[in-house]
Amino acid sequence: MPQSSIAYAIGSARAPSRRPLGRSDLERLISAAGYDEARRQLADMGYGSGQDEDAGQLSVKALEEACAFLRRVTPDPALTDAFLLRYDAQNLKILLKARILGEEPERLSACGTIAPDVLRHAVSERVYKKLPAAFMEAMQVLEKRVALKVDPMEIDAVIDRAAFQMALERMKETKSDTARQYFSAKADLQNAVTALRLRALKGLNVKPEQLYLPGGSIKKWPEANDLEERLPRLFAAWPSGVREAVSLSSRDAARIPVLEKAAEDHLLSMWRPFRHEPFAVETLIGWLLAHERAAQAIRLIMAAKRNGFSEEALRERLREAYGR
Repeated sequence: MPQSSIAYAIGSARAPSRRPLGRSDLERLISAAGYDEARRQLADMGYGSGQDEDAGQLSVKALEEACAFLRRVTPDPALTDAFLLRYDAQNLKILLKARILGEEPERLSACGTIAPDVLRHAVSERVYKKLPAAFMEAMQVLEKRVALKVDPMEIDAVIDRAAFQMALERMKETKSDTARQYFSAKADLQNAVTALRLRALKGLNVKPEQLYLPGGSIKKWPEANDLEERLPRLFAAWPSGVREAVSLSSRDAARIPVLEKAAEDHLLSMWRPFRHEPFAVETLIGWLLAHERAAQAIRLIMAAKRNGFSEEALRERLREAYGR
């Protein structure tokens, strides 16, 4: 059962053993002389023993522990679950694609709201009645498409839309205005990336409107040949980092990763005002997102160290850490 006290939840999250790695921690890893030294540094920060463990898996385990802790202590389950639904979506996509290809699925995340074994059984048996309605309907639609031929992009789009719609439903149960603004902004930014990627795709078997997420403030997206002119106008009132990234990527598809980075930075920035708030549930969301970004950073740093990347090249690839 969730712990009802927000003060208890935030106090527990701020315990040293649950602190996500911050910028100074990541700098130590980047500056390590090599992979083995970085692994020892990681052990000093509480990740494994510094011996033969896979650093990437250690970061995944730490994130899963953070997710489990959050679900135990949250005073607002609707809010926190809205941020964990994407892990259910990720697991469903992994399982369905693996089944279609006749392969063993990769490791499933334990961060979702539905136990991986429940999802594994549902996809294996093609029986989805134990899943939430939105996921059940999405998977039933895809099963009909699989009998013909389904585009991997369609699998992603249908499942992602279902998860996002469920998150929007959770927003009706929470008092957090910041969370509602977050999901609206996330939809707009992800849809901008989708519009730009669609411009470069040919012979797509999916209707473009099926690929856009619901819930954003922008209701109609420009046609491919109008993007360069009209997309920057749609984001004219957004922060400068987003505006500049939209403008760049609308002119040059190779700059779409710049927009993705600007989008992530903007979405994270929405939670920074709550970092030191002792009685705001939004503080817990910022803490979760900090753990997610730390896990991404650890995997990137350790892979770069293993492959001999220079510090300069690594810093270019590493996104700004949200945290201490």
